[in-house]
Amino acid sequence: MRISILLALASGLSAQTYEIRPAAGTRFALEVAKTGLMSGKKHLFVFERYGGTIQYDAAAPEKSAVDLTIESASIVCKDTWIGEKDLRKVTETAIGPDMLEVSKHPQMQFRAAGASKSGDGFVVQGTLTIRGIAKPVTVNVTVKPRPDGSLEFAGKSEVKLRDYGLKPPSAALGAIGTKNEMPVDFNLAAVRK
Repeated sequence: MRISILLALASGLSAQTYEIRPAAGTRFALEVAKTGLMSGKKHLFVFERYGGTIQYDAAAPEKSAVDLTIESASIVCKDTWIGEKDLRKVTETAIGPDMLEVSKHPQMQFRAAGASKSGDGFVVQGTLTIRGIAKPVTVNVTVKPRPDGSLEFAGKSEVKLRDYGLKPPSAALGAIGTKNEMPVDFNLAAVRK
């Protein structure tokens, strides 16, 4: 029932272009789970700068399109379980030459054309480019109107480090490691252009 109401609300906005930009109550985040001696702990990273467009057609989601750019250097570790010195070290590792290598790859890109209905939301098949390597990725998305007239796109996906030529970091001779799989979740505001 809820999705039919949302579709009815959005159907009047058929084939509209929306601008994605950071706003209060939004986020673009990923989790990095630890293994070994730190199993059960997770690093939480958020990207503070991103932008792009969504062409959204609720009546014909297969005609929708997304073009999103994320600034790699805007990554911030939000962990509360490690000290300030370790927090800096984790962030330096994330932006450094073995991971995002922001000096050579300042942006990541997600592009998709089309979406298919799935339960209360949509499945979007797109291409995610990290460090110049483009790989297919599936994103599960829900859409709802926000009080200010914009739309909220919330979703989840998973990125594998090795898909992008990245080796999951480890320490203490491998006694502390990092999982290859990183859950990504986002809650983005999209304002009609």
